[in-house]
Amino acid sequence: MTERRNRIESIDIFRGLTMFFMLWVNSFWSLSEVPHWLRHAARDEDMLGFSDTIFPAFLFIMGASIPMAIENRRAKGDSTVGIVWHILTRALALVVMGLLTVNFGDAYSAAATGLSRGLYAVLMVVGFFLVWNAYPKAGSGWKRTVFLLLRVAGAALLIWLAVIFRGNDGSGFSIRWWGILGRIGWTYLFCALVFLLIGRRLALHVGLLVALVVGAMLQSSGLLPGNLLPNHLTIFAFGSTGMLLSLLVERYAVGRSIVRFSWISVLIGVGMLLAGIVAHRFWIISKIAATPTWYFYCCALFFPLFALLYYLTDVRRHASWFAWVRPAGMAALTCYVVAYAWNPLKNLIFSDPLLRPEFSVGVPGLVNSFLYALLLIWAVWLLGRGGVKLKV
Repeated sequence: MTERRNRIESIDIFRGLTMFFMLWVNSFWSLSEVPHWLRHAARDEDMLGFSDTIFPAFLFIMGASIPMAIENRRAKGDSTVGIVWHILTRALALVVMGLLTVNFGDAYSAAATGLSRGLYAVLMVVGFFLVWNAYPKAGSGWKRTVFLLLRVAGAALLIWLAVIFRGNDGSGFSIRWWGILGRIGWTYLFCALVFLLIGRRLALHVGLLVALVVGAMLQSSGLLPGNLLPNHLTIFAFGSTGMLLSLLVERYAVGRSIVRFSWISVLIGVGMLLAGIVAHRFWIISKIAATPTWYFYCCALFFPLFALLYYLTDVRRHASWFAWVRPAGMAALTCYVVAYAWNPLKNLIFSDPLLRPEFSVGVPGLVNSFLYALLLIWAVWLLGRGGVKLKV
């Protein structure tokens, strides 16, 4: 694989935009008078809100990154066993972080646990960084020992936080659900192992995707159990669709005319839209229920949008237009994790007038949250410059 193929600007930018908007919409809970179409739809509400497109967009672009990441490791000389070990440990890290964040986010009781919510969040994030920070290579000297001790301290801190955790109902730490990071971890594990198994054979990827979508339809119809795997099959389908996109980029875009790839992307988008219209006769649009209709409508947006980004950044060389989200694309996991400690730290750093109630209502609230999200990703950039960056 050439260096050109290994670094496709549009993939990083798509990921950066997705991560930025994820940070933005995740703050909507603290705002009032936000337009309904921007919010998440309720479970039984037949609607695709802007917020409902962000998580699948991340799964989609994560899937697109997998073939290139695996080929990069092969190019560096990693064996298949080494790559499988990397995949397993990376997935485990995401699942562990997912479980910790979902327990904290869904059920945390400061009174029962004995730590304020803000302090627990900060300690949790500190633990993540101690364990999974991208420490510099240290050979076999004293630095290696220090880094190992830091990882052990971080693991001990996370275990302690899980042990003392108490929910609103007095319950302890548990698998309430896998959380966003956990679902990403399971999807990554599935897609990465599939790619190792079938490689770049486009027909097999298409067949796999069809099987996943059919399975998702059976699950949504009640003909297959929804808890058969850690994720609903629709979630896996988003990652698999991203891998398919990556193969299409390689075959029809890299080193070739963008016109053919653009037409293919538009046609797939139109096909997904028509499939969504048909599926809408049987299932509502629901992110929470992971319906096939949700999948089709989201993918109808993703393919043409990616083709446009590819044209602007990889063909026309306008990647600088999106420099404001580049840190989020290069350190997406760090951005997501730091957000858990951001609110308590933000409240310490900032005071009136930025935190006044009128700045959490309507358009001022949306702008305020937009700016906070932008500030957060550039704070992550500064952390990265100082050697603080999650790498799993």
